[in-house]
Amino acid sequence: MSTYIQKKGYRIGERPLVCVPVVAVQREEILAQVRKLSDERTQMIEWRMDWYEAVTDTAQVLEVLQTLQKMCKSTLLLATYRSKKQGGEGMLSKDCVRKLLIALAESKNADLLDVEYFETEQTEDLFHRIHDSGTIVVASHHNFQETPSAGEMLALLSQMQASGADIVKLAVMPRRQTDVTELLSVTAQFKERFPNTPVITMSMGSMGVVSRICGESFGSCVTFGAGEKASAPGQMDRKTLTQVLQLLHQAITGGDANIYLIGFMGTGKSTVAVALRQLCGMDIIDTDEELVRRAGMSIPEIFQTRGQEAFREMESELFRELSETKNQIVSCGGGAILREENRMLMKQSGTVVQLTAEPETILERVRHDHNRPILEGKKNVPAIRALLDERREAYELARDMAIVTDGRKTQDIAAEILDYIKERTRCTTEH
Repeated sequence: MSTYIQKKGYRIGERPLVCVPVVAVQREEILAQVRKLSDERTQMIEWRMDWYEAVTDTAQVLEVLQTLQKMCKSTLLLATYRSKKQGGEGMLSKDCVRKLLIALAESKNADLLDVEYFETEQTEDLFHRIHDSGTIVVASHHNFQETPSAGEMLALLSQMQASGADIVKLAVMPRRQTDVTELLSVTAQFKERFPNTPVITMSMGSMGVVSRICGESFGSCVTFGAGEKASAPGQMDRKTLTQVLQLLHQAITGGDANIYLIGFMGTGKSTVAVALRQLCGMDIIDTDEELVRRAGMSIPEIFQTRGQEAFREMESELFRELSETKNQIVSCGGGAILREENRMLMKQSGTVVQLTAEPETILERVRHDHNRPILEGKKNVPAIRALLDERREAYELARDMAIVTDGRKTQDIAAEILDYIKERTRCTTEH
């Protein structure tokens, strides 16, 4: 069974993550591109430092990196210095690159650091120093001239793996179509031989585009999509790439159903929804937020002016619409399961996950929230316990699985949900 590296809620080593390179020259341009990508919830951003006009000034590089990390709260940040020999713009000496990588690691502002394995001396010592900072090491090698033989490619990946790198990366240039299939075969072989080491491979240029989209089948865990400017030949537009990966995932797993998060208010539906989106890339619909948007007033105002029954009818109409959609993470209002129609619509169009928490936990989470009309004047443990008891049967009828959220990390909860769905889909397909 393959393992993965977890960072910022992402699992590196499972479904391919989309990484967007930033290849800008000036500081402000770099910051603007990263800010935009981060706001668009890009999974991973690669800052190509070799393009930066002040890359020879370590202090300026560190300042930019620190600023980028502050922007990338929910985005993985990969820092890369690509030498001319490896297809980049970098002209620094090997010693200068080594010192730069150590400084970057010690700053702890990069989530991942790319190290050109065969252009670097004393790699094991360097990897050790990077690991001491808690930074992930990506050992890389690029061949822009050709695609080596299958044996040579497997040897290159194996050598990088044996050095202690967390992730290994190999990019090659195809001269004929069989070069592409050879790389894909090597990727699958490496993944089978070293299931605990995530691998990134790609065949560059237009001939190798297919290698950038089939990682889920062959084992490559990151694929690069172009942002403002491509950093290598053959990169697809990042948005198109994301859509293609999603479609392929549906075809591979046989699943395109929604994920419905149900549970009493304060059980963590909104935060778990965000963690799920990080892992699987699906869009989020928060039913309460959508109803507020449609009504043009807050939920307490809807209750006061139209009544609870009118609110529930608006809610049911929304679920009728959602049941016709696919690949949505739906964070449901606490009372959504009270109507049998809503329960049936959710069951028919997705997996229904109930999040639970103790009354004391719920009270702590909603104590200062005044958007909860059902709890108005009842913010105490006995009242919450009584409401939970009232709704217990409805939750049990609606759910496919239940998860306790007290004292748990949202990323772990999201991962457990996806593991359940994956196993459920597999069993359904087999039978």
